[in-house]
Amino acid sequence: MNVFITGGTGFIGSYVVDELVKRGHYVTLLARNTSKIEAFLQNDKIRILKGTLEEENVIMEGLKGMDACIHIALCMGETPTKMLEMDTRSAVYVFEKAAKLGVKHIIYTSSTAAIGQVRNHMDEFSHSVPTDLYGAAKAAAEAYLFAIANSNQIQCNILRPAYTFGNPLFSDAPMEPDSRFRDIVAAAKQGKPIELIKNDGTQFIWAKELAKLYLAVLESSENKKIYIAAGKEYITWSEVAKYAIELLHSKSVIKLKDLGWKKGACIYDSSAALRDFGIGFESREKVKEHIQFIANM
Repeated sequence: MNVFITGGTGFIGSYVVDELVKRGHYVTLLARNTSKIEAFLQNDKIRILKGTLEEENVIMEGLKGMDACIHIALCMGETPTKMLEMDTRSAVYVFEKAAKLGVKHIIYTSSTAAIGQVRNHMDEFSHSVPTDLYGAAKAAAEAYLFAIANSNQIQCNILRPAYTFGNPLFSDAPMEPDSRFRDIVAAAKQGKPIELIKNDGTQFIWAKELAKLYLAVLESSENKKIYIAAGKEYITWSEVAKYAIELLHSKSVIKLKDLGWKKGACIYDSSAALRDFGIGFESREKVKEHIQFIANM
């Protein structure tokens, strides 16, 4: 299958590209820096186009002759109108042109932030109540994708990843942009106090497992589905800190600020991925491995 991917040299994107080409698919990437990941340059199943989401002619070139499009790239804006212009408009343009150029399947990378307001149980059918611009942009793009796919009678699916983590896929590839794992390990190495919020945590998902879900959705006949990708367990940042302290034999002390949060009170239900593809998300051991990797950097 020929697949156009935006954000393919980023953290999540690099894992997705690697999973697809290992399966035999041919990938065209849109990238600002075409030499960012050396291994991609050496792979004859990967074609890299230099450009950004603002360069519509480059996007058109990349979409021509594609069977599928996976939109992963994110553009942030500091105000509502900037977020609309930078992220939502870019996503809608990709969806619209993909449909017009005969792309048969569009997969959009949304986020659990599209659900927004946390509740006791959240699944793909939970009403979207965004609490920030990022979530609002994601929810808006989801709505546009369903409308465009419906009017053009093409296949589309949406993935909503939770906090995604993992080691760099290659020495010159990125890891997750959020710095909290690295900050905790750095503090533990120096024996400094680690200050966290009591029961603050998330349903971590390992990047490789997320990439496997992209591949499964791509190769499936599922249509107009939303898949939440979140770990089965709610793991707190204080647990992450304890692992780091134990691993490094650190003298760091964890200081917790109590804001009245309850552990795992709000859980994302990712059972749709397990039901449709047999993919579950076990993350605890991978969290420990990630801490070890960062400690050895």
